[in-house]
Amino acid sequence: MAELDFQRAAVLLFDPVHVNIRTTRYALNEIGFKSIEACSTIEDFQRQLKENSWDLIVAECSNPKIDIFRLVRMIRRGEATPNPYSVIALTSWTRKGGHVRQAIESGADDVIVRPFSTQFAEDRIRTMVRDRKSFVVTSDYVGPDRRSGDRAALDKDCVAVPNTLSAKAVGDEEQLREAYSAISDAKKTIEAERIRRLAMRIVVSAELQFDAKAGPPKAFDPADMMKSARELRDQLESVGQFQAVQVGEALLDHVRNFRNPDERTTKNFRLAKEMAIGVYAAYADGRSIEKDKDEISKTVSALRKRMSSERPGSSVQDLPELKAASM
Repeated sequence: MAELDFQRAAVLLFDPVHVNIRTTRYALNEIGFKSIEACSTIEDFQRQLKENSWDLIVAECSNPKIDIFRLVRMIRRGEATPNPYSVIALTSWTRKGGHVRQAIESGADDVIVRPFSTQFAEDRIRTMVRDRKSFVVTSDYVGPDRRSGDRAALDKDCVAVPNTLSAKAVGDEEQLREAYSAISDAKKTIEAERIRRLAMRIVVSAELQFDAKAGPPKAFDPADMMKSARELRDQLESVGQFQAVQVGEALLDHVRNFRNPDERTTKNFRLAKEMAIGVYAAYADGRSIEKDKDEISKTVSALRKRMSSERPGSSVQDLPELKAASM
């Protein structure tokens, strides 16, 4: 790859602490970035995200009063900015493992713990340019593939998203044009996969409750299923699939009934599964999610094995397989 030149790259920098802004801006200038828009309020940050397309976003995430992780998830879902695939580096004064894990799981490309040297930041940014990971899509995650070994995603399950930062850094005009034109296609691909995964999450959750082969039903979290049904409806609405939205609204109304334990019957769980399949079919012009029955079956099998070793009263929604393997 040619030598990298970051002068043309558009950078959005957010930090509520002014001294941090000055320090980070200086480091970015030293690396070669010249076009930097800095924000110290979350309102200004969100406005800049909405109004412009950015190649690199650098945001401090350690302030407990500002939910940057939620905003990153919105970016990756295409809800906050024209380019959901901007390279995102989160900075943090907090080194706690749980906090760093939350940052990674939000969909950011990298987390840079403060204090950091200019050379360290440059090395991390260059890695995000030269060796950016493909994206994976689950019911609650859109972002770089973090899995490895047996859990690594197959190529067919990954989306190679456009990287305008890389195109500008290498000075390749054709690559830059291709990157901009690919944003729309990537958004459609990721939207479709997220709709499929949300529907599958509901199918798997429902099937685990009524399938006799799984043994007695495990603890059920109606809030989790309602959240999936609500996000499924909202995603359909955002892509303009209004016929599917009507089916999704009916599914959400049905799932709300599960707040009443008396409504958690085999019949109602079966109906929830059928409605989730119907929502996806309405979205996908009749293509049934049943095409994915092998994946669903494997996920259910993995969850059954895991549940057999879980403490009594644990919820299936707490199990990582529900999020990672199937979703």
